[in-house]
Amino acid sequence: MMISRIPGLLVFCLGLSCAGAGCAGAGDDASPLDGPPQAAPAGSGSSSSASAAGPASGGSASGGSASTSAAVAAFADAVQGVWGNGLSAEALTRNALITNPRANPVMVSVPLATDSYADAGPYPVLQRQLRHEPTREVMGYLVACALEVGQSVSYTDTSTGEEFTFDGKIGICPAWAAGPVGVKCQQLVSACMLSLVNAMGRSITVSMRGQAFPEHRPGLLTPAPSVRVVTGTEDGDTIPSFRRCRIDSQGASRSCGWTAEHVGSCTPGSTVFIATGEAPLTDCADDAASAVGLPASDTVLRVCSGIRGCDAGSPDRIDSSEVRCGRRTEPALRFVCPSSAYFSLMSGPRTSGRAGLPAPAGSGAAALQKNRQFSVGSRPRPSPPPPPGAISVVEATFRAAVYPAAEADVFGWREGAFYGNLWGNEPLHPRLKVGMNEVKENGEFNPAPTPEEFSGQAIYRHAFACTGEYWTDHAAYVAERLCAGAEGEMDCVATSVGACGESYAVTSCPPLHQCSVDDGGLVDGDRDFQQCDGGGGTWPHPITVFLNHPSDVVRNSPFSPFAPLLPGGVLSGDAALCP
Repeated sequence: MMISRIPGLLVFCLGLSCAGAGCAGAGDDASPLDGPPQAAPAGSGSSSSASAAGPASGGSASGGSASTSAAVAAFADAVQGVWGNGLSAEALTRNALITNPRANPVMVSVPLATDSYADAGPYPVLQRQLRHEPTREVMGYLVACALEVGQSVSYTDTSTGEEFTFDGKIGICPAWAAGPVGVKCQQLVSACMLSLVNAMGRSITVSMRGQAFPEHRPGLLTPAPSVRVVTGTEDGDTIPSFRRCRIDSQGASRSCGWTAEHVGSCTPGSTVFIATGEAPLTDCADDAASAVGLPASDTVLRVCSGIRGCDAGSPDRIDSSEVRCGRRTEPALRFVCPSSAYFSLMSGPRTSGRAGLPAPAGSGAAALQKNRQFSVGSRPRPSPPPPPGAISVVEATFRAAVYPAAEADVFGWREGAFYGNLWGNEPLHPRLKVGMNEVKENGEFNPAPTPEEFSGQAIYRHAFACTGEYWTDHAAYVAERLCAGAEGEMDCVATSVGACGESYAVTSCPPLHQCSVDDGGLVDGDRDFQQCDGGGGTWPHPITVFLNHPSDVVRNSPFSPFAPLLPGGVLSGDAALCP
């Protein structure tokens, strides 16, 4: 008996208001949303911020005791835990503050504020230390993790006159701006910084989940209902299409004047339709010529493979056709779902004006800002027509396209957990002596040496990482994720202690079950590890990291440290698994 598949159009719709989704597009003077902010000269007109996909730019709500589900829902899109882990492992292991034996204990006993770190400030041990560029990088991530949007720390290098500003983003411990902080804040900020370390020197988008201060920060570090498109490259630069147009530019092929929308999910190989407007899509004509004669719309759309935006000539741009869907006049695109199973939507006015000037009349810029709603439909992979008399069934593996896709879906690979304390009691390796990793009065940095017998050891005695259930090569994870330097001179930011919980492996594995809780109770089903062991103790405030692709954080490795995958992201049944 022969079986064929019926292509059926399945539709979903979600309205996104400007207030909830953040309407301002990234421009030359806007922060690229791909990782915590880097130090930038004050007044330079640019800030390299970061949040992967998100206005995740940190969320601005703080304080108060709002804990109702309505408050969490309203706050969720602003505090999605999606960020770029671009913190250099080398900087975190060799900086003039946290790895400075004299400065380390002082940091948590004083406000995380401008006066504390001034060259002529009240704390001599902190003076001059931010003259060291890698230390400024660490400070950028420290402030981004601890403080919230609207808070910042500034520094003026009195020897050069250069000014730097470090902006708050995630807001795990905003109270640090006012005074000393306790153990919980120290552990959460430590976990945040460890989560954002990248030994490759690139910014990889990750999702962070945990239990911060739910009584004050509802929704923080819990999966959000959507993920914003990443507007920066892995090298930390803004993708040109998200910058303002310096001259009047028209059409969907321009590489400026675009706005990042959200990430959607689909079945690889299926046909996807997406359109502006809140009304659900009806049947869409497959003939591209059907779009000829449509009125000049006020909006153009672009779709890219994966979770990152793209330029017109990028290989990540998905070929699409503008088609007519029913009788609607709003623009609609038809495209084939990529192998990544995720797509990024970009929108913009058909004509984008010059930087700082309003868009030309008739461009629909005002309408674009007002109408931020999209609907999506999809069909299974096209199949040959069935022979006469054949029984037809719908393809069982087909999943309808979803837009926007939830953070928990977009970031579904659990990398592992990070926890410990970069401060606290005797936090540094004993080989670090007073005077090492310190900026001297003449402005020179005095680094700590790495004797061969200490190579590969963790600089922080109470910093740990454990791996999720899919890791196959423990050594690769340690070298590619946690350490910096060449063989024989390698320092690590944390000690890898094996698997966090259940592993699919049965042979040649590090110790298992480091975390006694596989899914913390604050949000059921978000799969955040809790109560994790390391150094003979249990750490109650870890952060669990999830990835969009399993090998994102170690992709430069010549071998595959993650379990082999079959097409479509399915775990191979005969994979030799080990955390």
